Amino acid sequence: MDLSVVIPCLNEQDTIGICVTKALNQIKKNNINGEIIVADNGSTDNSIQIALDKGARVIKASKKGYGHAIQTGIKEAKGKYILMADADNSYDFNKVNEFYKKINEGYGLVNGCRLPAGGGSIEKKAMPLSHRYIGNPFFTWMAKSIYNVKINDIYCGMKIFKKDAFNKLSFYFSGMVFNVELLIKFHLSSEKITEIPIVLHKDGRVNSKKHLKTIADGISTLKFFLIFCPKILYFIPSVLIAFLGSLNLFLYNQGLINISINYSLVLFFSSLIVAIQLFMLGLYTHLISKSMKLTKASIFIENFFKIFTLKRAVILSSLIFVLVILMNINKNIFSDFDNEIIKTSSIFLIILSINIFFNSMFISLISLKEKI
Repeated sequence: MDLSVVIPCLNEQDTIGICVTKALNQIKKNNINGEIIVADNGSTDNSIQIALDKGARVIKASKKGYGHAIQTGIKEAKGKYILMADADNSYDFNKVNEFYKKINEGYGLVNGCRLPAGGGSIEKKAMPLSHRYIGNPFFTWMAKSIYNVKINDIYCGMKIFKKDAFNKLSFYFSGMVFNVELLIKFHLSSEKITEIPIVLHKDGRVNSKKHLKTIADGISTLKFFLIFCPKILYFIPSVLIAFLGSLNLFLYNQGLINISINYSLVLFFSSLIVAIQLFMLGLYTHLISKSMKLTKASIFIENFFKIFTLKRAVILSSLIFVLVILMNINKNIFSDFDNEIIKTSSIFLIILSINIFFNSMFISLISLKEKI
């Protein structure tokens, strides 16, 4: 078989029939030896029956998540090429043959581009303004800067790729970030990739719930880029911090700055930071030993991870920074503290904030396999 069209589906009864019909018409009209697979992600409405009635093959994903649904559909697909697109009728399945013709030119992956930078366009109200002008451009810029990917719409959900090339790769993200991970890994595998312009239409669903989670998906995407790029997350900051520390010592020795020290406060913050770091090392050790099946799951640690999520860690880190700013802007709030205590506390609170942020990122990397 030449082509398998895989459509992830979660309660899409308003639009799944339209998508399947368009895709089947393209296959028949252009004499493509193909099939339509609807990868169901736990629908409770009439989506499955509609898909079957329209001529699709329905595969049920065993785990929740956009990425899991697509991977389940791909696993069952018989086609040489896989074309994936969402079931909300925002992507035009009348473009199936255009994608199919393009990949037959020798590419490993052909990505759709909805943004003007790549010739695409977006219907009014088809994409939130925050996604159109901030989210997508920002993450596309990161992909270009970090991985040198020549793509202008990193988050487009309509693409076609070789199944045999896909089978050689491994994937860790189960949510929307799977889209980005797929594109980046095809690029890193040295497969030729390109894009074609498409139009993003307004979501056709009326009664179905929207699946977009702007903040959560944004944080997950940022995590993907950072934890897989140690140069930006660890190496450059480490050099910068070492430089700032050395510069401070030089300026102090030259008499250009005057710093007094409250040793009790230094001892308190130093012991706090060391204690936190040792606790984090304990978490790292537990996660590694658990992955090696050398220890049983800890109820305490499992509950800790439910509370100490990456999102909350970033919020906590940010709140500490805000506290530092307030301490230095409005010193009347902390009238019991003299200037020396405020300065010393500010330095250590900033260090504590940085420590929490980077540890949370590292834990997210170690625990990735636990979430798949």
